[in-house]
Formats: sequence, structure tokens, C-alpha cells
Amino acid sequence: MAPVAADLHAPVRGISEPPATFDGRLADHVGRVAKGEDLVLRHAATVYAEGVVAGLSLAVAALQRRERLIDYLKRWEARLRTCLERDHGL
Repeated sequence: MAPVAADLHAPVRGISEPPATFDGRLADHVGRVAKGEDLVLRHAATVYAEGVVAGLSLAVAALQRRERLIDYLKRWEARLRTCLERDHGL
């Protein structure tokens, strides 16, 4: 496996971090990853675990902001569709 730059790891929300700050960091992270400039080979279990942690952190942030999780889900589903379309050349 190739070495991975530290900034490609999914952000983890700190307990004292404001929800808006975490949401911004997560969006920045996805933007960097979505550029697709670097091919990064990593163990799938690590990527999956990072996704679970990031997802749960986002859910906690939404709850703290008293926002509906369904709104976050819709935003991230749209982002996923965009990424999948790019990956499949659509």
C-alpha cells in the first residue's frame, strides 16, 4: 500500500469543537478528496471505519444544532451522486 497524506484521513469531531466548524472541515475534506488528483491505496476496513466515525460525528453535530438529519443526508447523497457520476464519466 502507498503512503497516505495525513490530510486525506476523514476528519473526526472533537467533543469541544463547534458543530459548524466540524461541518466546514468535513466539507473541505470531501472537496480535497473529490479532486481525485492522487490515487491513494488504503485498506478498505480503514476507509469504512473512517466513514462510520465521520458519519456519526456529523450526526452528533446535526443533533447539537437541532437540525434534521434528513437534511444532512440529502446534501451528502447529492454529493455522493456527483462523485459517482465523475467516477463513471457521466
